[in-house]
Amino acid sequence: MRSHKVNEKGMTLVEILAALVILGIVFVGFMTIFPQMTNFNEKTGTKLETMNEARNLLHEFKTLYTLDEFEGNGYTESNGMWIKTMVGKTVNEKIEYRIQQAPSLEAGTKIEQSNLHFVEILIINNNKVKSKTFGYIEVLK
Repeated sequence: MRSHKVNEKGMTLVEILAALVILGIVFVGFMTIFPQMTNFNEKTGTKLETMNEARNLLHEFKTLYTLDEFEGNGYTESNGMWIKTMVGKTVNEKIEYRIQQAPSLEAGTKIEQSNLHFVEILIINNNKVKSKTFGYIEVLK
């Protein structure tokens, strides 16, 4: 009888096909994650942009006011708040200022009394609130 040496150093075609199928399944799984990550990053970027814009508006808004400035001047009264809506940077964007009529905090001395009123600024795009920030402004009596 003759003995025949078998070379077992290589891979069979079935093993290669099985490895390709497994790699393909793993690759497809990873590919579904990337569009979701891109969408999430875009939403986060938009949210950060509008939050910074709202903070800047609040910073501009924090000057000394008197009660007379809110009566009229484009402010309407609703549910104990003065509300003013302005056009934003884009066509569908609105900026809404809401100032609480009753003081939230009292500050100062009896001679010069001022009140801190709660202010809320909303940035609205396509009738959805994209960003909201709040703070307090000083209003003289």
